[in-house]
Amino acid sequence: MLVQSASKIIKADFSVWKKKESCVVNTMVSEQENLNNLRNVVEMVLDEGGSYHFTHQLDSSVLVIVLYGEILINDFIKPITSEQVFTVQSKESGFLTVKNNLADEKADILILELKSKRPDHFFSVEDVNIRDKNTLIPISNQLEYPNFIGLYEGRQEQEYSLYHPKNTLFGLVLNGAFEFQNMLLETRDCVIIKEIETLEFEALSENALLLFLEV
Repeated sequence: MLVQSASKIIKADFSVWKKKESCVVNTMVSEQENLNNLRNVVEMVLDEGGSYHFTHQLDSSVLVIVLYGEILINDFIKPITSEQVFTVQSKESGFLTVKNNLADEKADILILELKSKRPDHFFSVEDVNIRDKNTLIPISNQLEYPNFIGLYEGRQEQEYSLYHPKNTLFGLVLNGAFEFQNMLLETRDCVIIKEIETLEFEALSENALLLFLEV
């Protein structure tokens, strides 16, 4: 039985893209949402060879997902591609310099900043294989929060039981359309669902791609 929970949809149609440095930035979620553990969700499209300085708070885990293109982060020599994710954990406030590594193509990236209770400082690069359809795949094993991405065929349904009942769930449709708890979400729409134990969702289009986190 579907249990209704407090929820909020952030529609992509009302997004405000701002020109910053050599990119355009859309802040999907900020601290104004009062989500405690999820501080920021930002998408940015970097110009050819462009860069951006993302400022994070102290005690943060920052997850960088390349949606399209190839980037460099800070002084790391090896580029990050669309089949990889970059995670950094920091006890101190600071910033990440994200640079488009391609001179003839734009880069599209997603950055999620979460509150962290870990005492250490580290970074990692992980491969993400989402070629298998109709299943949820962990994005990063380095985050303190359950996090998943999934590629679905049309009309595929799934039920997800939260690892920590009563957590808040943040979902983002990266491509296509889904129905979350009887709510329609399309490309780049976000949803925040509070006080939930089980999530029911259905893909409404082919190659529909979503990610979500328990926060």
